[in-house]
Amino acid sequence: MRVPALRTRLSLWFAASILLIVTPVLVSLLTIQWRSMRQALDHHLEEDLEVAADMLVRRGGVLAWRSDADRDLGYNAGPRRWVEAYATAGGPPAFVRGFAARQDIRAALDSAALREGYRTLRTPAGAHVRSLTAQRTIGGELYWIRVVRTEDDLRQDLQRLVLLFSFFAIVATLLAAVAGHVISGRALLPLKRMAERARIISADRLSERLPVDNSQDELGQLAVVFNDTFSRLDESFRRLKQFTADASHELRTPLTAIRSVGEVGLRQARSPEAYREVIGSMLEETDHLSRLVDTLLTLSRWESGRVGPVSATVDLAQMVTDVAGQLSVLAEDRRIDLDARVCDSILARTDPVLARQALANVIDNAIKFTPDGSRVRLNAACTEVECRIIVDDEGPGIPVHERARVFERFYRIEGRERTGSGLGLAIVQWAMTASQGRIEIDESPSGGARVVLVWPRS
Repeated sequence: MRVPALRTRLSLWFAASILLIVTPVLVSLLTIQWRSMRQALDHHLEEDLEVAADMLVRRGGVLAWRSDADRDLGYNAGPRRWVEAYATAGGPPAFVRGFAARQDIRAALDSAALREGYRTLRTPAGAHVRSLTAQRTIGGELYWIRVVRTEDDLRQDLQRLVLLFSFFAIVATLLAAVAGHVISGRALLPLKRMAERARIISADRLSERLPVDNSQDELGQLAVVFNDTFSRLDESFRRLKQFTADASHELRTPLTAIRSVGEVGLRQARSPEAYREVIGSMLEETDHLSRLVDTLLTLSRWESGRVGPVSATVDLAQMVTDVAGQLSVLAEDRRIDLDARVCDSILARTDPVLARQALANVIDNAIKFTPDGSRVRLNAACTEVECRIIVDDEGPGIPVHERARVFERFYRIEGRERTGSGLGLAIVQWAMTASQGRIEIDESPSGGARVVLVWPRS
């Protein structure tokens, strides 16, 4: 089933709303008008009853009208109304004046069920009449007097009003549909322009933006949200392209080295020791390539959500001791003093695996960039709300204008030796964010880099 366009649906809803509003109003007006007309008719019947009771007299034992004329000032006995008088209920009429003298009409107005009050009756010919019956004493005798007026005129007036109101409701509904179509068209015009612009936006044209006519209304806010989304997508695609290029470059370097070493080894016959040296060089590059691929896979697993962080209470003092012990071998190879000054137990709320990974990467970076024979210091401090691990090295430090970019993947500070893959601090930042912490970079007292890892206190 094909769904109508939004503009058509809005027009139909607008017309239906007008119809739902107009219909009860018109029905209420018709009801009020009908009651008013019925009340006016009943009032005339009351007047007829009083006139008839005054004009009826007994002459020679029978009822008669005071006037012999068919028309008088008190009662016009025409085809629209008449008066009847009965001595007893169910008996023949003692007096009839007006159109009810016809037998078929008198048969329709049953006298056996005479009772005081108003009644609406229907004649055999299909006419509707309204009657008022009451008992009155005439010449010392009690009689039933019934006055009747036709109701067809009222019903015809009501039918004309129903037709008029129906025509008005139909016209109002049609006009509402037309107005709704025009108004919705103007209201949806910005949405149409946004749709036309959105059709030309693709992965290659993410710099395009949707037009924003009025940022304060709903459609303008929608366009702003979409533009923000396109901006984020543009930035993500840019970073993805950059990451792909950087990853390709990083992967190509060890592969080129392996190929070069292998080609050199095959150019001429060598001794077993020389082949061992060639194979060892190839294994070193293979190991570097393997570590790079493992790091990329780790980032991929973390960012895809397949490995979610957990929250637990972690003793940071014990973690610093363990990580420093594991990396002490790297420090000893370069005669670096790895000074871990953490004694008391420090409890923080974080993910133990991610926190250990972040700390290990920071210490590893400090060892790489600290000159041989220098010192790397590890300290810890706590406040009422957070715990901090401070890593100070004696290397060249990180310039202020570079501190935001060092967290980008594969980014290296210009002029520095190309040590590592350039993913260490990117992993640290992601791990700290995922484990409810943060990382800060400053200058150490010795002029090197100071890296501070902060977690909420348990």
